[in-house]
Amino acid sequence: MVSLKPIVVQGSRRQDGTYLVYIRIYHAGKSRRIPTTVIAQPSDLTRSGRIKSAEVLRKCEPLLRRMRDALARLSPFDLEDRDVDWVVGRIKADLTAGDFRLDFFRFAEEFLKGKTEGTRKGYMTALNALERYLGKRELDVNDITRQMVADFAAWVNSTPKVSYVRHTGTYKDTEKKKLAGNTAVRHISRLSYIFGVAKERYNDEDAGKILIPRTPFVGVHMDVETGNSQRSIGKDAMQMVISGAQEESGLLGEALSLFVLSFCLCGANIADLYAATQVGPVWVYNRQKTRDRRADRAEIHVTIPPEALPFLARLQDGPRGWWIPALHRIGADKDLATTKVNRYVKKWCEANGLPVFTYYAARHTWATLARRSGVEKATVDDALGHKGDFDVADIYAERAWDLVDDANRKVLDLFNWHAGPGVPTSE
Repeated sequence: MVSLKPIVVQGSRRQDGTYLVYIRIYHAGKSRRIPTTVIAQPSDLTRSGRIKSAEVLRKCEPLLRRMRDALARLSPFDLEDRDVDWVVGRIKADLTAGDFRLDFFRFAEEFLKGKTEGTRKGYMTALNALERYLGKRELDVNDITRQMVADFAAWVNSTPKVSYVRHTGTYKDTEKKKLAGNTAVRHISRLSYIFGVAKERYNDEDAGKILIPRTPFVGVHMDVETGNSQRSIGKDAMQMVISGAQEESGLLGEALSLFVLSFCLCGANIADLYAATQVGPVWVYNRQKTRDRRADRAEIHVTIPPEALPFLARLQDGPRGWWIPALHRIGADKDLATTKVNRYVKKWCEANGLPVFTYYAARHTWATLARRSGVEKATVDDALGHKGDFDVADIYAERAWDLVDDANRKVLDLFNWHAGPGVPTSE
């Protein structure tokens, strides 16, 4: 175990005849010294150089107490395998953590500069909500506590929706008196991710550098509403969407066709449809949301199933091919297209007596049905392009895209694809 003791170093007498007091740290057969600001007079020492003055030892006690507290936060199992230099590093990191300052908002804004517009928008919404809660746009990262996170979540759930006026830098009330379900969960998830990035950047466990010791987002309980507009809509509702996409005309029919197309392609987002460049039996794309978080740029391969072909044909328009023309008819860019698709889907849901859901529900529905059909979680993660447990080693292994295609087949076979000539059926 680790022992701590105030000492003076023989032969290191200062020019004024005094001695600087050190704290000796002994562990695993070796010792190191950390200097203090305490000074010992020659009369404070025994003839052998040991400290005998009770006053000098009393002055060392506050530092010793902090060092013992730092040691108490270490696992005894870690101490068994670590040398004295690691222990010294952990103690120093703990002692200096209180002096470390990092503005959470500034760090977050710097982190988001390299993200796509769609990703950045979601994180900025969470940061703006946190600013409204605090009444200021500054927050030291080590001032974030578990209670503060819980209080913020409760505040979000009880606060009416507002919109941000960019040119005035103020907020105004909207007609909506309540935020969408699970808004707090999404905000907390995004803020937690930024906090984790900060910890990865400024902490070094191996070197004992722990500048951000807190884990305020761990263990915070939040009630999650069921039936959220982005959750799985279930097999029966999905069958209604498939039939509706085959029956509706105009932009409503195209919006529903885009929803079905997403479902047929393992939950591709509209941003991914915009980024698609390859037309052929296998669609290769980089998932826009996670491409910057994965070493393989979140590359995904999906064989275009025959069920998707009628919907692709409907969305095509002239030599440009694929669904890009339909996307531009619905919205000028991917963000506006998503908003307008959701508007058409909402209108269709209300007309058919269904709970309102969004385009993103196609992704959740595919994943839910795949898991219920016995597909392994790792295969679902591959199909969805999740960040998951992917690491650099996966780059060197050939990905099993045939498993993704097999999973997609299991999901699509659950439905009746019955409209129009040449459309396959599972009946």
